[in-house]
Amino acid sequence: MTITIYRANALLFLKKKELPQLLGLLPTTMHERALRYRKDQAAYNYVIGRLLLKQGLSDFDLSSDLEEIEYQETGKPFLPAVNFNISHSADQVICGFSEDGALGIDIEKIQPISFDDFTSMFTPKEWFSIKGAVDPMRSFYWYWTRKESIIKALGLKLDYLHRIELDASLDHFEIDGRRWFLRDLVVADGYLGAVCSECAVGRIDYLEVWEFL
Repeated sequence: MTITIYRANALLFLKKKELPQLLGLLPTTMHERALRYRKDQAAYNYVIGRLLLKQGLSDFDLSSDLEEIEYQETGKPFLPAVNFNISHSADQVICGFSEDGALGIDIEKIQPISFDDFTSMFTPKEWFSIKGAVDPMRSFYWYWTRKESIIKALGLKLDYLHRIELDASLDHFEIDGRRWFLRDLVVADGYLGAVCSECAVGRIDYLEVWEFL
């Protein structure tokens, strides 16, 4: 199984195009959703994520009409022709594609946080591993991105995080008798990322996007 990851640095687009210009490349039905974000950076990231999706669909010779996107009850978007998932953090945005099963991706910029704010999100065993690590903050984000990728792959909500316990020595986990596979993602310096997939990942291809036509 091959996963293709499209990557973009939102700061590069901020310097070249204002938000209305980028919005003009998306269906009008997505404009309102993008403008709900209070911060310009978050709105840019939303728009760039959808433009990466559009770019990938075109490259795969699939319909790039984003009006065809459907949504699960949990709000997870999907297309019948291909599996995809989008994630963004700070100035990095990625969109992953797989033709061989569901996937979820997550990226996070490593920045200081208070562990106390996330106590309920991890099991005692996971906290023991995180706090005992050489770099506890990096360990926290390693677990977080993996758990986020899992709930995104399964179409679950954030409050399910505490029900997932990861074994750091394994590249998979099981739920309801079904095995899911985990891999780290390469994003940028100062970031961590993970992908959860329905099938074992043989290769991950990365494509950097510098411009949208």
